[in-house]
Parts: sequence; C-alpha cells; structure tokens
Amino acid sequence: MGSFFDFDFIFETIPEKHIFWDKEMFDNTDIRFLTGAVNCATGKTVWFEKEEIAPGFKVTIASCSIPILSKIVRHNGYDLFDGGISSPIPIEKSIADGNTFHVIVLTRNREFVDEPYSPANLLKLFYRKYPQLIETAIQRHEIYNRQLALCEQLERENKALIIRPHNPLTVEMLETNPKKLLKLYDEGHREGLQAIRFFDDTQ
Repeated sequence: MGSFFDFDFIFETIPEKHIFWDKEMFDNTDIRFLTGAVNCATGKTVWFEKEEIAPGFKVTIASCSIPILSKIVRHNGYDLFDGGISSPIPIEKSIADGNTFHVIVLTRNREFVDEPYSPANLLKLFYRKYPQLIETAIQRHEIYNRQLALCEQLERENKALIIRPHNPLTVEMLETNPKKLLKLYDEGHREGLQAIRFFDDTQ
C-alpha cells in the first residue's frame, strides 16, 4: 500500500531546499519536545523525545501517518501510525508528566462532538494482523470526547487555556485549495491571539 501524502517532499525537499531546518538550534534548546505515535501492535501511544527526531523525520512522519491513506512506519521495532488515533488530545500525558497548567490547541469549535470512525470495515480488511489498532481506532471518538471533557474541566478550574475556532471547519480533511487553507491559518492565528489576550485580561 502506498501513501496519499508525499512525505519525501514534505520532510526532505522542503527542509533541505526551501525552509532551512536548524537542527543544531533544535538540539541545543532545553525545551522538552515529545512526538506521539500509536503502536499498531498494542493500540497504545508511544512517546518519542526530541533526540529521536533527525533528518529523515521518521518519527514525525509516523505521527501524521493516517491509516488507509498512509503506509505503516517502522521505527525502533515498532509499527506506527498517527498518535492522534490513541491520544487525540494528549492531556492525560501532560498531567502525568507533572504539568500544572496546560495550553491546549484544538482544531474543532466548542459545539463539536466526535462521531464513530466510519470506515471500520476497511480497517478490519487492511489491518487484521493488528486487532488492538483496530479496536483503538474504532473507540477513538470515545477517547476524544473523554479527553475533551477533561480539558474543559481544567479550563473551568483555571488550569488550562483552550485555543480553538469559533466556527465549524469549512475545509476537508484532505483539502488541497491553498486559499481555503491560508484562510484557516489566518483564522487560527487571529483566534489564538484573542484567546491569549482574553486569558491575560481575566487573570
């Protein structure tokens, strides 16, 4: 099975020829940076520290590889897919790591409720050797809604700042219209600033 996305262009051509990626600066910063991917064998999230992000970006590619649309990424003995399957909003990981305040960036408006994953039969067809992955993917909407409820509880307790769009998304998951994507980017930037300013004013 191939991939719908040109990861070679995204993670090789762009950082090498168009937008320079300063690996030395990335390595030397003392900020912790985690990347999550789902282990297909267990259906659980595997977390990678920034030291494992190197040219080739295999961990990063794994973290955004969507079942059916992408190939499984094999790294360090793991078969990996997008970490958003098992940890769509990784708030529990943030809490477990000891963080006491959380900045949470969501891509959906307040009224959004995640629905069951529709192509479940396709998952069973393509990934029958990974039953735990299938189970986790089918339960993803429950995981998302539970984690969202926890985020909103933390926000009410002034332990979190949630940044999210005011309106439902008007782009498709595989959107290719640059104008729509740039408009969404600008909207996210604008609403992010508004959320931060509102939070500052209420403290």
